[in-house]
Amino acid sequence: MITGALKSVAILGFTFFASLTVFLCGAVTRSERASARLMTWWGKGFILLGGWRVRVEGAERLPPGGAILVSNHQSLVDIPLFLAAFPREIKFLAKRELGEIPMFGRAMEFAGNLFIDRDDPRDAVRLMKKAVRRIGKGQVVVIFPEGTRSADGEIGEFKAGAFYIAQKAGVSVLPVYIDGGRFALPKGSLLFRPAVLTVRVLEPLSPASGVFSSKQEIALEARRRILAARLEVAERRPRAVL
Repeated sequence: MITGALKSVAILGFTFFASLTVFLCGAVTRSERASARLMTWWGKGFILLGGWRVRVEGAERLPPGGAILVSNHQSLVDIPLFLAAFPREIKFLAKRELGEIPMFGRAMEFAGNLFIDRDDPRDAVRLMKKAVRRIGKGQVVVIFPEGTRSADGEIGEFKAGAFYIAQKAGVSVLPVYIDGGRFALPKGSLLFRPAVLTVRVLEPLSPASGVFSSKQEIALEARRRILAARLEVAERRPRAVL
């Protein structure tokens, strides 16, 4: 318990320091690239301090250009996990509440991440168009289509916004299953725990393939594949010794 508490203090302290660093970099230089690199440094440092083993599978499926990744969402650990897992620069299209976290939210914004107000349809459309432009410039955008974190690992219904963006950008959707975050930092807790973190990139889904008649169908198929990956990962997870 003491080790976990000290680890939590170290991670939260590092997050505050990194947020301040990114904020100052963005405010002074106005360089999104520099801020994004610092944000990636934070993500890698976060995972390193946590002492978690990270398993990345299917990274070779990531295209060289723009891409949209849709993932289940278990924990606040998910964001640094994505930043640490891939050599590419990662952007997030996240809910407005994340952007309202003091210092951290502004740092994320300086690094080029987008925050959507789900209660404001006009703002949602504006942000989705901005995401389309970013993907068109070759950036990788991560979206959590459940819209919130899962406390028990169950995967909720997928909202269709991410798949609308994929259609407009003319790119494939890559479903991603992440596992371990809910053990590393359970929802509602600030005490970090040991865990193995898994990131599995699944086969891409193409809106232009003609297989899917609507973005809702793509959303259903993406969720189905992530659910299948969840079962596979759960089967190989070590069972607790009773």
